[in-house]
Amino acid sequence: MLATSLKSVLVLQLALGFISSVSGEQQVFQAPSSASVTSQLDSAVKEKIAIIGAGAGGSSAAYYLQKYSDYNYDITVFERNDYVGGRTTTVNVHDDPRWPVELGASIFVKENLNLMAAVKEFSLDLKATDLGRVKRMDNITVDDSFGIWNGQSFIFDAPSDSSWKNIGKMLWRYGISPIRARNLAKKSVGQFLKYYSPVYFPFKDLTDTVEDSGLVELTSQSTVQYFSEHGISDLFTSQIIQAATRVNYGQNTRNFQALEALVCIAADEGLNINGGNWQIFDSMLKSSAADIRLNTAVSEISAASDSGKWTIITDTGSEEFDQIIIAAPYHQTNIKGLALPIKEVQYMTLHVTLIASTKRLSPKYFGLQDSAVVPTMVLTTMPEKGASHMPPLFNSISITKFIPELNQYVYKIFSSSRITPSFLQLLFESGAEFPWIYEKVWKPYPRMDPLSQFQNWKVDEGGIWYLNGIEQFISTMETSSLAGANVAALIVGDTNKTIISVP
Repeated sequence: MLATSLKSVLVLQLALGFISSVSGEQQVFQAPSSASVTSQLDSAVKEKIAIIGAGAGGSSAAYYLQKYSDYNYDITVFERNDYVGGRTTTVNVHDDPRWPVELGASIFVKENLNLMAAVKEFSLDLKATDLGRVKRMDNITVDDSFGIWNGQSFIFDAPSDSSWKNIGKMLWRYGISPIRARNLAKKSVGQFLKYYSPVYFPFKDLTDTVEDSGLVELTSQSTVQYFSEHGISDLFTSQIIQAATRVNYGQNTRNFQALEALVCIAADEGLNINGGNWQIFDSMLKSSAADIRLNTAVSEISAASDSGKWTIITDTGSEEFDQIIIAAPYHQTNIKGLALPIKEVQYMTLHVTLIASTKRLSPKYFGLQDSAVVPTMVLTTMPEKGASHMPPLFNSISITKFIPELNQYVYKIFSSSRITPSFLQLLFESGAEFPWIYEKVWKPYPRMDPLSQFQNWKVDEGGIWYLNGIEQFISTMETSSLAGANVAALIVGDTNKTIISVP
């Protein structure tokens, strides 16, 4: 799996018994020897490269430019926010650094070879995402569990483990569809891993690579169409798979491309960095020795007169560069000055609401008996066609942590519209108070329509590159990082005639 998702979707993966076929020993994007590069570049003359955006893609581009060339570039990174990591963002509950919570890209997996290599190189504190059993101060034990809710009732629920009982329950309800889905997911992972091999990497044309690797069959079809053609029941797709696409990408399966649906269910164990996943990209930027300019938005790019360079204009002035890497959704940057051939892509609006409370979710709201306990993770799907009740007003709700010192649960809610105070009172047990609430609205991923043609990396032959076209292929931390590494390899190879290889 190439995950950016909540840990809640891991429950589906565990219940289905998804297994990775990737060796954990594989190393990714090793630099060529310093001697091979420095013999071809005068280290006193460094090409100036600007990177717009300090998220996964921009940070990776800076890191790999230097790694592939033995630090032969003068890199400046412009970031309009006051932090590094882009959509990999962490906030602290009650503003206390002891209790960090991910706002966006919550997990990755061991199949994310690029991220795992960085974790190892920078000795980051890697941990498994697992709530498990929690003993509260009042001695009540809270077990991790999940359910899929259709706006009226839970259509599937189970403890969050990979027991044979859970797997049996899944197979009893959905037949062999879970097995078929697992096999398709494993196959798609195998096809994607070709992108790391010397046969493909670095790849100059994403459209050609998607076609050559056989993944265009998945990207060009909707989940409903592709899964149906491969013997997966509509019930399984509309419930289990749709719950996964809604929690990960805020979209239903009917017009959602099939590859990204398989990405949602293609791994077993979720991982994250203690203190926040942003540290991966912060470490990459620090390693690159780039000039990092936070709180600095680029307002205009223009061709510099007579020099063959590019001028970047910000509110603090202007500066010339030899090449530019745009590592942010272009039409969200509002950069003026050039008519670049970058297709405008619709990004989904996501409301993230973090809440601390001593109370649990209300059984009454979810149509349960008063004595029942609502699962710690609630995924959602749409009601059946012709149903009289309303669809869910949120994509997912999950307990992300429990703070024993305060006897408080921390909830994360994903929704397409704002969660109002009155709705919170309905969602939670009677008398619930919310001593801490944090709200974030952003556009974290594109609308994943079926597609067979993808954005070019190079959008101006004079040296302007664009990373975010890869998001319509697969939108994850790993693939954004891969895009940064790929463009870095193309730039280094074009300039220095150096062979970039993956062992």
